[in-house]
Amino acid sequence: MYEYVDSGMTLASEDDVPTTSMYVPIGTAKDITGASDGYSSITVVGSSLTDSTAFMNNVENYFSSFYTHNDSYTVTASSLESMLESLTEMMNTISLAIAVIAGISLLVGGIGVMNIMLVSITERTREIGTRKALGATNGSIRLQFVVESVILCLVGGAIGVAAGVGLGAMGANLLGYAASPSIASIAVAVGFSVSIGLFFGWYPANKAAKLDPIEALRYE
Repeated sequence: MYEYVDSGMTLASEDDVPTTSMYVPIGTAKDITGASDGYSSITVVGSSLTDSTAFMNNVENYFSSFYTHNDSYTVTASSLESMLESLTEMMNTISLAIAVIAGISLLVGGIGVMNIMLVSITERTREIGTRKALGATNGSIRLQFVVESVILCLVGGAIGVAAGVGLGAMGANLLGYAASPSIASIAVAVGFSVSIGLFFGWYPANKAAKLDPIEALRYE
């Protein structure tokens, strides 16, 4: 049988909308709707205690027996559980792809920061030599350039967070969904910025700390 539900007129409250159920023969419903013969899909509902995987396999085997000698049709069965697993696998794949792209972006950005710091050290070689001649230790020189690298990455991270929040809010408004980043995600982003500054800024800072003050003062 085919069930037809008429929602009726729209009233002030959705709870007050009357519903009417009408049952007609499936053949009559197909004639009315102009549907083709046969069925493209069938929904089978099992009891709450039924093993969904075994039930799905049994249903697929049952209907496949009718198409043993027919290569034009293929019977496939899926359950909500299997569909959820497929969706989860797809989301995990997308997350992995995004993580790889983000990792490549961080690597390229870190190399850029390191190059900027190396250029800065080259331009300030005489300054470094003067500081070391006045008694600055290797540790203080190293700390100075590591802090500069971290600050540079923090500024870039802050711009990235602001752009991400702004673009995310615009996209959410266009799609009609409420979305806002969590404090934890922003903290993780800032933490990554600091770690990139520390990791890629250590080599230039260490190179500056090991400069010979005499050679640095003679540098032009």
